Amino acid sequence: MDLSEILAIGVPVLVALMVAGSIVHAWFAAKKPAPDERLLRPRVIIVCLLHLLIGGYIYWQLYEGGWLTNPYYRWNDPDDINLVLAIFEPLCAVVLVALIAVRKRFFYKLLLDLLIIQLIIAASFVILIVWFALTWQPRMF
Repeated sequence: MDLSEILAIGVPVLVALMVAGSIVHAWFAAKKPAPDERLLRPRVIIVCLLHLLIGGYIYWQLYEGGWLTNPYYRWNDPDDINLVLAIFEPLCAVVLVALIAVRKRFFYKLLLDLLIIQLIIAASFVILIVWFALTWQPRMF
């Protein structure tokens, strides 16, 4: 197995484990007794806006890059990170809508954990771009 095959399997599994861990963490955090707090604080609104901005930007990139519109991409495409993003971002949007509709502490904690995962994914893209820029060597032929 070379590195691309390991990453093709490992990245979706890692993101799925992080999402499962965030659900468990949010469930345990919501079980703890907390003082009576209102959920529409400025911090909650900022988290919701961050999710909307990040999700909208990622879907715009997926659309413009052709991954959502190109009929030749398949589920077993080696570029499966786009598939992970195409599944993860609607999950964040569903949790955001559930938080607005139900206003439970569980959805707020889950949204915070999903924001951390989004920031980890964004940081990995930035690291990949910087690594490519630092190691790229032009070849004439």
